[in-house]
Amino acid sequence: MKYQVEIADRKIELEVEKSDEGAKVTLGDETQPVDLVRIGRSPVYSLLLGDKSFEVSVHRKDRIYQIVLDGSTYDARVMDERALRLAAAGGGDEEVRGEVLRAPMPGIVVGIAVEVGGTVEPGEGVVTLEAMKMENELKSAGGGVVKEIKVEVGQGVTQGEDLVVIE
Repeated sequence: MKYQVEIADRKIELEVEKSDEGAKVTLGDETQPVDLVRIGRSPVYSLLLGDKSFEVSVHRKDRIYQIVLDGSTYDARVMDERALRLAAAGGGDEEVRGEVLRAPMPGIVVGIAVEVGGTVEPGEGVVTLEAMKMENELKSAGGGVVKEIKVEVGQGVTQGEDLVVIE
């Protein structure tokens, strides 16, 4: 299956092939074996890509995937072949606006970069969360106006807890 992944202003095309021997991913002209296993019921995955191992946290918000990898948070828009055909035909690719930003992991809120009533652009940093001695900047996927801030600096949060409501 072919996919287009958009992270920031960069578009990446990749193909994932599954067979009895396992799965492999092709990015450009490079193909590597891949294995992705969810750890329990959490949003954390063990990713083996080629000979490298990664721990990845993935949260889906509408059509945006928030990916936490090595302490950095990335917002990725993923479209498969069908979604790309629909977008090319003029349907199914409306701008994503509004969201409830949730904690991707337990941690401590160490920064809030927005105020109620303020405007947030897609990809803009909203909350900084410290988890496992690493700071993770959580960004808005779709942008909008901050309706409510449900946490304060210094507050401990649990995984999945609502942090900021954006409309």
